[in-house]
Amino acid sequence: GAFGLPFGLLMTIVTGGELFTGNTALVTAAVMEGKSSWKDLVKSWSASFTGNFVGSILLAYLAFQSGTLGNGPAAVAIATGKCSLSWQTAFVRGLLCNWLIGMSVYMASGCASIAGKTIAVWFPVSAFVALGLDNSVANMFLIPLGMMRGAQVTIPQFLLKNLIPVTLGNIVGGAICAMAPFGLTHGKWFNTKSPSK
Repeated sequence: GAFGLPFGLLMTIVTGGELFTGNTALVTAAVMEGKSSWKDLVKSWSASFTGNFVGSILLAYLAFQSGTLGNGPAAVAIATGKCSLSWQTAFVRGLLCNWLIGMSVYMASGCASIAGKTIAVWFPVSAFVALGLDNSVANMFLIPLGMMRGAQVTIPQFLLKNLIPVTLGNIVGGAICAMAPFGLTHGKWFNTKSPSK
């Protein structure tokens, strides 16, 4: 949790990988600054969401087969709890989570050293884990793992009660809560047109 998730985000940032939740912040900012297009945003979000989903399911299956990452009851309890939230609660947890993730990605993008990027990522991500907030990409792994280990959660429950509201909350948290204040006060949001591509 508080160790693995910051480590995963740091690996993504350092290697130049694509993380949907980070892209909701940075790609939105690029579009609003006129450095990218809405078409590029849709392409980025679609590709990263799909890739993250497939990779998370694969990793959950490998973790299940290897018997790692805690015992069955813990994974089952996490999956069951996350799919028992109200739609509003899941949305707000997603919003707050990606506000922190967006800030961590934004701060890490301004750091030249791996040590700086590590500090920029570690504290906000650890905070969202400690607060019990919801990250759509993390849940793409955690909930299927719990389902594989016996959680009484159906695929429609996973999608409708967690993944969809959390994803929408992540979009608002990353694009609006994390990036809009900087874009409106220090950037060119609403002052320039994005390139037509």
